[in-house]
Amino acid sequence: MDPKMFEKVKSALLAALGEGKVLWRGTDLASYSTEGFIHAVRVGEKDWYSPDFVILPENTAEVQKAVAIAAEHKIPILPKGGGSNLAGMLAPVVGGILIDTIKMNKVLEVNLHDLYVTVQPGITLKEVDIELAKHGLALNQLQGSYKVATVGGSISTSGYPRKHNKYGTIADRVMSLEVVLGDGRVLRTGQKVLYTSTGYRLAQLFVGAEGTLGVITEATLRVEPLPEAQQAVMAYYSDFKAAVATVIRIKTSGVTFVGGEAFEVPQDWAYEVPEGKNALVVVDFEGTKGEVAAEIEYASRILKETGGVLASPEDTQGYVSGYDMIWCGLRAIRDVWGDSVAPYVPIDRLIEFYDKVWNEIMPKYGLEHAPSGERCGLDCGRYEMGYATFLFPMEADGFQRHEGAKREIAALAISMGGSFHACMGVGMKYLDCMEMEFSDVALEAMRKIKMVLDPHGIMNPGKKLPPPRK
Repeated sequence: MDPKMFEKVKSALLAALGEGKVLWRGTDLASYSTEGFIHAVRVGEKDWYSPDFVILPENTAEVQKAVAIAAEHKIPILPKGGGSNLAGMLAPVVGGILIDTIKMNKVLEVNLHDLYVTVQPGITLKEVDIELAKHGLALNQLQGSYKVATVGGSISTSGYPRKHNKYGTIADRVMSLEVVLGDGRVLRTGQKVLYTSTGYRLAQLFVGAEGTLGVITEATLRVEPLPEAQQAVMAYYSDFKAAVATVIRIKTSGVTFVGGEAFEVPQDWAYEVPEGKNALVVVDFEGTKGEVAAEIEYASRILKETGGVLASPEDTQGYVSGYDMIWCGLRAIRDVWGDSVAPYVPIDRLIEFYDKVWNEIMPKYGLEHAPSGERCGLDCGRYEMGYATFLFPMEADGFQRHEGAKREIAALAISMGGSFHACMGVGMKYLDCMEMEFSDVALEAMRKIKMVLDPHGIMNPGKKLPPPRK
């Protein structure tokens, strides 16, 4: 930023928010210079990007003041939640003002009869559940970054939760939002009502928007009573194909499960695997004691009939008790430069998809499976997501090889009637894949929506939407 502009903006921010809520010194900005996104810069590049300012607001009015200053001077705004995203949504490649919502972490209202909660965006999903548990309620959004993901971040990335089959995703939770738009105006998307047939569903525009349309400052979300009983069943199979066939049968049987997975057993699997088995299925249940017992018995019978070997209750409980740990794509970074893919592929073509990924695309680019993660995986139920982990190549041409594989995997998923990313969003990492999945008409409609809500183009520029073709 130009030094004169920097001083002008600094003075305006300090006057509006006070020195304790504005950061601009290099030492203060260091922790905001990078994120978990390893592809915002090429491997080995030394110059890291940094925001010009970080602000720490505590309420909507303070966010509005900061955005108004940014709009006046056409300075980029980067809304920040928990910062666990791996797609480059927070990479400050154009500087600007980063709005860290860490201090906007309050529960504002718990409605016991209509079963909803209103919160600020900086509270984490786990913190919401801790507070709701005092009232016998739960948000039921147990996702891979549960302990650190904020409500605002989860909405902005359209977070994918473990319990989606029974309780839906964060998109199904959202009733109403308060958002500061790119020109500084405050938008309330609608009343706090359980259902309505009036107006456009404005709140859904901000689900998965990745901070490109505005800054979420308040969210009203559906909740449910805590279940009387919780239990899971897990079984091992000869291969991933058999495991997928089993979850299809579970899914279409009518049994009401909470969430389920099928995956190849990782190399560092902590539990005893029966001889000749290298894949497993795990299915979770919640509800009253009677219904959970009946559902477990029903599901166990299906698992046995499909050739599964049931795991011990101790091993099953050991695995499911770790659901609130960092997992999925985040777990891949335990390996040196690990990465993951998380597409949606129609379940009937999933085996074909993985066959092409591991036997054609990965060898073509010299990429290998990451030992600490799954080679083939499926999160199944009402919504579905495939996932696989691999090592980021460290050679000089590693970035180009990774990019080539990424694009081919994305194109493969789309060609099979799927989506290149069912989880973690677009950010910068998948920006060049958007034109594969969406038509010119669809992308034009998205750009026009952004123009209305962010007329100055300052909200997280360079993310989510690719520039128009020349």
